[in-house]
Amino acid sequence: MTDVCTAYHRWYYDTGVWAKLMFLGVPTLKSVSDMWNYQEIITERTPSLVVEFGTSFGGSALYFSTVLQRVSPRSRVLTVDPAAHMVAARVRAEPHIECLAASSSDPAVAARILELRADYPGSVFAILDSDHQAFHVLAEMRLLRGALTSGDYLVVEDGNINGHPVLPGCGQGPWEAVLAYEAEFPDDYLHDRAREEKFGFTFAANGFLIRR
Repeated sequence: MTDVCTAYHRWYYDTGVWAKLMFLGVPTLKSVSDMWNYQEIITERTPSLVVEFGTSFGGSALYFSTVLQRVSPRSRVLTVDPAAHMVAARVRAEPHIECLAASSSDPAVAARILELRADYPGSVFAILDSDHQAFHVLAEMRLLRGALTSGDYLVVEDGNINGHPVLPGCGQGPWEAVLAYEAEFPDDYLHDRAREEKFGFTFAANGFLIRR
């Protein structure tokens, strides 16, 4: 079964199916099964704030906003990306979504998350999907350390690269960043392996984490 799942994972990634995934006409650049998993997590945990690092066109921010408003009427989506010009107009116009043009490793981003937490009390669902180089992902995780609290959920996307199992040899990425973070702060997160393994494969390999 594992071989079948790995083969499907490689086919899905290498053929670029993920690059053609749309939500309400806006590209999302994700795995369909991951998107389904995320809405289940949001529905079960009813966060008041979704934080997304890496907006791109904004399809996933629009998706998170649509789901979140159904389960947490008083809530907010914060999506962060320095390339604000890429975000679809309909996403920028959505009042439930705040688009922040900044690097996701900028301390001002953590400050804004804390401001929003005060305005929207409750738990947080955060997802890292910007620059996939290990040093950058590690910087994002360190930045979030003071912004996330016990019970918050963090997804580190694209741990599947660098041979886990796609894009072998591309260099250290999110998978290695999670390991480096855990070596530095071993008691911060629990791995939600049931979620990670639910659909047989995930782009967020080694990256479904619950703050202790």
